[in-house]
Amino acid sequence: MNNLTLVSLQFGSIAPSLVLIVGALVLLLINVFARAFDSAQRLLNVALCSIALLLSMIASAYLQPGEAFFTLVHISGFTILAQLTMGLCALVFIVLSFGGGACGVDSGCAIAWASDDRGFRVGEFYPLYLFMVAGFDLMVSSQNLLVILLGLEIGSLSLVALIALNQNLASIEAGVKYFVLSVLASVLYIAGVLCWYIASASFDLGALYNAMSMGSYLSGFAIVLGIIFMVAAIGFKISAVPFHSWTPDVYQGSSAIMAGVISIIPKIAAFTLAISVFSLFVQSNLQWLVSYVLYPIIVLSVTLPNIAALVQKDIKRMLAFSSISHSGFVLACILINTQMSLSALYLYWILFVVSNLGAFGLLAKTNFVNTPESSAITCDKLAGVARIAPAYGVLGGIFFISLAGIPPFGLFFGKVGVVMSAFSLDYVWLGGILLINSAIAVFYYLRPVVAMYFQTPANFARLSQEVHNASEQCSQSSPKSFGGFYFSANTFAKILLWGLAIACCISIFMVQFLLDFIGQYVVGAY
Repeated sequence: MNNLTLVSLQFGSIAPSLVLIVGALVLLLINVFARAFDSAQRLLNVALCSIALLLSMIASAYLQPGEAFFTLVHISGFTILAQLTMGLCALVFIVLSFGGGACGVDSGCAIAWASDDRGFRVGEFYPLYLFMVAGFDLMVSSQNLLVILLGLEIGSLSLVALIALNQNLASIEAGVKYFVLSVLASVLYIAGVLCWYIASASFDLGALYNAMSMGSYLSGFAIVLGIIFMVAAIGFKISAVPFHSWTPDVYQGSSAIMAGVISIIPKIAAFTLAISVFSLFVQSNLQWLVSYVLYPIIVLSVTLPNIAALVQKDIKRMLAFSSISHSGFVLACILINTQMSLSALYLYWILFVVSNLGAFGLLAKTNFVNTPESSAITCDKLAGVARIAPAYGVLGGIFFISLAGIPPFGLFFGKVGVVMSAFSLDYVWLGGILLINSAIAVFYYLRPVVAMYFQTPANFARLSQEVHNASEQCSQSSPKSFGGFYFSANTFAKILLWGLAIACCISIFMVQFLLDFIGQYVVGAY
């Protein structure tokens, strides 16, 4: 202990989380001493949030694999990839949250559309947002089960508050549901940790692996029971079947931006944890047990949500069920557990992130004239939109077609990588199931596209006249409108959405670059 210095602790290993925590504290102080939270204050919060996230990503890029803080922090290639991906997603979402239209509820316009961004108009949102990302960054930075729990709780509790801040009954209900299920997942996680501690007398995953390798564990039953508890805990976090029931309701009750956050950032952290946990057992003599547990979960997670998504009318609920299916694809890569499959995992998730960011960003900027706040965005409401707002139609078409995995758009190459990984290790039935479900997904992803381009809304003439009359009363430039529809994105948000759409279109030229980039971190990561 006499040799303990600040240098020996290697604070650089937790620099990404520290930057975000400091940024959150600065924002807290600014908002406490501000007289009112107005547009200028909101712009300042978004700017400082963005700066903190950029600095955190830079710190993540310079991380070196290894251990620090008395082995409490363990940096691997998976850590760096996860932190970079979460930081980029958080940055895009926070920018989109400010990218509202020129005409809105608080701009003096006579048009009364559903407000989906009330949570972003309070000062508490932005510190909580940074605390959430910091928590999940910490979660992926360790193989100590207690440190992982600490990061998990910081991220999850902050996320609960962010969901409920939208200040309507649906969002509060969604926040309560997410809180209850998060508590249940944490209880299951703690039960798994307790079982593994009984077996190995350590909270470190590396110590557990050594105990299994040398046969020095105290209780095989405790290890098996710990696996079951941990599968359930991680299953809740990634919304895998049969732990998925909360997902559609939480997505529907949240704002579109927060639904997008839930669909990506917590799942990246949970998948990184799943890689750390299940890889230990796949490499040990308990591989058969992990296969027997994960295989049916993967098949059910890929298949059942796809079938449920076919009958959904609310687009956010449809995306919720589809995200469960995507989680099944990623779990398949973890089960296969080869360098090829883990590279395919991150390729799949990066391409999914680009498409999903665009889809939820587009929904966040979709509003309707004289529509109750509780109403959902359905395909019927988007009927014919591409006729009067062709740019919106093109963006929606690109994002939904990419999510469907139709070539040559983004996610097609991710799905090809996962299926090839399955066939390469003789998971023939699993590869066939993934292919069949990829075909099923095309049907429900194309429904919004068909509605925008080939359907005409009821009462078209009357609704168009109402929108025309309302737009004339707006003092600022009005966004495109049709049948009660408004695309309420400012120029900066549109540029961001178009950038994501272009990335989906040119992904065929990015795949090799992404694989080379991912390979630097995956090869030898554990």
